[in-house]
Amino acid sequence: MIRKKLEKLLNDSAKKEGFPQEFVVSFSALPDMADFQSNSSFAIAKNLHSNPFEIATKIVNNLQNNQNFVFSVAKPAFINIKLTQKGINALAKSLSNSQVPQVGKGKNLLIDYGGPNIGKALHIGHMRSFNIGEAFKRLYKKLGFNVTSDIFLGDWGMPLGLIMAMLEREGSFNDYLTGKKKLDITVMNEAYPKGSKLKSEDETFKARAEEITLKFQNHEEPYFGFWKRLREVSVKEIKALCIMLNVHFDLWNGESTASEYVDRVVDIFKKKGLAHVSEGALVVDVAEEGEQIPIPKKNPDEVQRYENPMPPVILQKSNGGDMYSTSDIATIYLRNEKYHPNIIHYFSDARQKQHFTQVFRACKKAGISNKNQILLHTGFGTINGKDGKALKTRDGGNMQLVDLLNTLYDKAEQKLVANGTKHDKDLKRKIGNAALKFADLSSVVEKDINFDMDRVLSFEGKTGPYIQYTACRIKSILAKAKEFETSYKFLPIHRSLILSLNKLRSSYIQCYQEKSLNSLTTALYDVASEFSSFYNSCHILSEPDKKVFNAHLTLLTIVLSNLEEACDVLGIEIPEKM
Repeated sequence: MIRKKLEKLLNDSAKKEGFPQEFVVSFSALPDMADFQSNSSFAIAKNLHSNPFEIATKIVNNLQNNQNFVFSVAKPAFINIKLTQKGINALAKSLSNSQVPQVGKGKNLLIDYGGPNIGKALHIGHMRSFNIGEAFKRLYKKLGFNVTSDIFLGDWGMPLGLIMAMLEREGSFNDYLTGKKKLDITVMNEAYPKGSKLKSEDETFKARAEEITLKFQNHEEPYFGFWKRLREVSVKEIKALCIMLNVHFDLWNGESTASEYVDRVVDIFKKKGLAHVSEGALVVDVAEEGEQIPIPKKNPDEVQRYENPMPPVILQKSNGGDMYSTSDIATIYLRNEKYHPNIIHYFSDARQKQHFTQVFRACKKAGISNKNQILLHTGFGTINGKDGKALKTRDGGNMQLVDLLNTLYDKAEQKLVANGTKHDKDLKRKIGNAALKFADLSSVVEKDINFDMDRVLSFEGKTGPYIQYTACRIKSILAKAKEFETSYKFLPIHRSLILSLNKLRSSYIQCYQEKSLNSLTTALYDVASEFSSFYNSCHILSEPDKKVFNAHLTLLTIVLSNLEEACDVLGIEIPEKM
């Protein structure tokens, strides 16, 4: 990238002067004065007990007469760098055909996101996991990683036992098992909350749900067969929503996939002396030094308590049932056996941070994850309405993901009709998704977001539809122009737009480093804004000077390809027209 070239030039000059080669280049905070800047002279001067202005001046004096860059020093010791017109032309040309740095070349990465539980409808909380995980999958691929994505379903736990126990209690279990009654997501959505409520009120019912859970986990019929029906119906429903959201998975594994590996990993912990029994459960201590500071007892009979406790990983409950942590550990074992990833990256609700910390530490202690493998967890915040409260349906109920999508699509259609566009089912889906994804990914990933449906659907401002509209406008101009000659002889009027494209290209690495997509959405909006300024300041199609006309259209093709490329990473589809 261009900043790396500039850093090399500065460090080569520093080497010539005998200075430490520690120059770092950033985008200029004062774009009217410079395109790039370096403040490194201050740190180098401090280490050498020298004058920073003199160091900066010596560095710049070695870099005069460069054809692509103009170097200057501004007091007290800032090195300012501005591209020449030749440099701008070269930059624009590189933006039309260069790749982003392939930092992932030769590395296998498995990305785990989505993670819905089967047996119940997806809620709006799943939206963030799908959006963020899908965008990172695409970003990783762009950076050269060999990526495998896994939705990893919650399909092996107590919620499914509760559904079966509830249907059994109501006398409809056999009817759904035999097909006399149709088993669908609505049936599950009604049975699960009733069963969940009843288990806290009725110990007998709770025991029966736990018994059924163990039976299907042990492949006992008819419960294992019913479990397969529940999974099949749920996966069909989830896949339909993924198609709506433009989300795609390579693997549709779940906790059940890892279940056959559970005994194997439990044996590993036992054989290595890492597991012990505590209150009837089999556990592994994963606390590190400083996390288990004893709180002094007031009397010897008190239970010992700790400051900043890190609980142990529970491998098995006292009744022998599997735990989520055991399933996740077994899944890492399975993934290492089958896919050999250098990195496994999980995306989930931020409240699961401690869970993944425990699981990762347990895997490292047992050697299930080798010392070179990177295990990452990125936690995201919640999604709320524009008032900061939970999103609700019109009748006041909790909003499911399909309700949110359909509401967005309907509102998008209303805007299209108001603008004179005829009904188009696919177009309203693309616009609704763009509004949803751009708003979601524009936030720092760890933060909660307040979601205003009307604002995010606007065709103006920092929104997904505005980016789509910009790309469609460029498509329309290029279609009307029909033919032109490619020319990389650009003009001062093109400068700001070309520099914004460079920032867009640089944002991919920034997103990778920060593990958040907001830098990309900001840079994408800046490109769209710069294009709008450029479009309003000149008459592109009616330009009489053929050389200028060709430069205009060449730049538009570069802008469009970069917009499409960035939108594809975000999972946003560009329509032909809006």
